[in-house]
Amino acid sequence: MKSVVNWAKFDQVGMSLSLVCAVHCLAIPILIPLLPFIAGSFIAGEAMESAVLTITLLIAGPTLFRGYLKHRKLRVPAIFILGLLFLALRPGTLEHHHHDHSQGVDILHFIFAALAGLSLAMGHWLNLRLCQACTSCREYAGQNQCHN
Repeated sequence: MKSVVNWAKFDQVGMSLSLVCAVHCLAIPILIPLLPFIAGSFIAGEAMESAVLTITLLIAGPTLFRGYLKHRKLRVPAIFILGLLFLALRPGTLEHHHHDHSQGVDILHFIFAALAGLSLAMGHWLNLRLCQACTSCREYAGQNQCHN
């Protein structure tokens, strides 16, 4: 008996979380100077960024890799790798001082992080579109469930 995993739900959650991440990264540099009480909160903290990033990558990795294995479209892993490159190339990635406001906010850090979030969201969206167009996915599960 085959186990059925609702991969579409993983893609939907991953896409939503990636978009939230992108919006967060674009909003923080704008909101911090306007709302000083946010500067020290969990919303602008390293722990929040690390948690969202970890969860996003834990969802994106398996679902986008599985999407490639299922549909054999190189666009899916390419978009995932692009997102990882944006994350790796963020200024201050290894220094952990982009939230230290005594040194100023490095806007490029947030722009690269937002581009990473958008890339991962696009990968999930593409995965969903490929599953919707796939006859074996649609025939097996009328409820948007892909299978292997």
